[in-house]
Amino acid sequence: MGAFRSSHRLRSTVAAAAAAAALLSGCSGGGDGGGEAGDGEDVTLRFAFWGSDTRVRNTEEIIAAFNEDHPEINVEVAYSDWDNFWDQLNTQIAGGDPPDIFQMDAPYLREYGERGALMDLSEVDLSAIPDEIVESGTIDGEYYGLASGVNAVAIVANPAVFEEAGVRMPDDSTWTWDDYAEIAQEISGSLDGVYGAAGPAEPQLVQAFMRQHDLFVTNEDGELGFEEADLGEYFGWLKELADSGVFPEAQVMVEEESTTQDQSLEATGQAAMALTWTNLLGALTDAGGEELTLLRLPSQTGSVDEAAQWYNTGMVSASGQTEHPEEVVTFLDFFVNDERSAVINMTDRGLSANTEIRDGLLEEMDEANQEAAEFITEMETQLGPPEPVPATGFGQIGEILTRFEHEMFFDRMTADEAAAGAYAELERTIGD
Repeated sequence: MGAFRSSHRLRSTVAAAAAAAALLSGCSGGGDGGGEAGDGEDVTLRFAFWGSDTRVRNTEEIIAAFNEDHPEINVEVAYSDWDNFWDQLNTQIAGGDPPDIFQMDAPYLREYGERGALMDLSEVDLSAIPDEIVESGTIDGEYYGLASGVNAVAIVANPAVFEEAGVRMPDDSTWTWDDYAEIAQEISGSLDGVYGAAGPAEPQLVQAFMRQHDLFVTNEDGELGFEEADLGEYFGWLKELADSGVFPEAQVMVEEESTTQDQSLEATGQAAMALTWTNLLGALTDAGGEELTLLRLPSQTGSVDEAAQWYNTGMVSASGQTEHPEEVVTFLDFFVNDERSAVINMTDRGLSANTEIRDGLLEEMDEANQEAAEFITEMETQLGPPEPVPATGFGQIGEILTRFEHEMFFDRMTADEAAAGAYAELERTIGD
């Protein structure tokens, strides 16, 4: 299998998730319903999220369209980068002043939901959202993670780099991880200052590896879904890729973890391939000016049906402490079900989960967004089993694995030593 750098910059995930465990336990769930605009007074909602400049612009345009129908509901944008988002959110929740609405990441949904920090969003109109997508945001019968879009893990490739290196673009319906490695090695050896592939991304890469070995990272019981030996095999494979020149040098991979999206190797044309989420194609293209394309994940056998690809649900949640639950529902209903919102958002938060308006979006999309949407649609018949709702502590997996991978890449630990250390820490973390 090949490896990729994380789109979300997971360096500080462990600190954020640890803070969540300590801070959320003191939160009181459920808003009191006070402060509604029933007397004609304006209401202000705060909407917090992370993402690119494109996401900020899109969100502001969606709010402007919403205000054409609901001028009495003001929605203020609170933007931060991924590294700071969770620390800020946890502090606000603990202090009793969280944003009314905030972007949610599936690995954290169970943690926040089980501690009473979230509002049940089942009052939003879900009639056009498939049941399996609704289920992905449901914890113990409460709908906490409203589907803002559907995306998938894919490889983003730069055709211009391939052409410059004299390497043909692969057939992504038949390629294997061995093909991926050989392509990356050839490109790295042909061009100065350009890497065939960006470094490992977690947890997306370990998810792909385990899925293609008929395992899950965490199972339906909220426990680890693999053994230490499985992780040892995975780390051994990563080390082989690093030693054979598939990845950049160890120091470059460490530096890349803290790089902004617009300066990433894939956005700036310094990597021919990297793993990304399909919804980021447009933002990556805009950020670096590179014409990029999406490829399906390689498989072990060369059969696309055995690549075990999966859909990921982009989510928004609402605070259980909000004083304006009715207005929250009104805004979120517009956010996920109104065609004006979908046209503005395109695929930035994923392809619309609303199946009634999805088809009409294609003709409105630019080339990059249309490619992402078609990619998601075409892979529907090639999906593996759906991912279980992530276990409590899932959000720390990326940071833990990355930390031990770095020790291995710098030759401070062997693959087996790194796997043993990582697995022991994962056992202490998952389910707590």
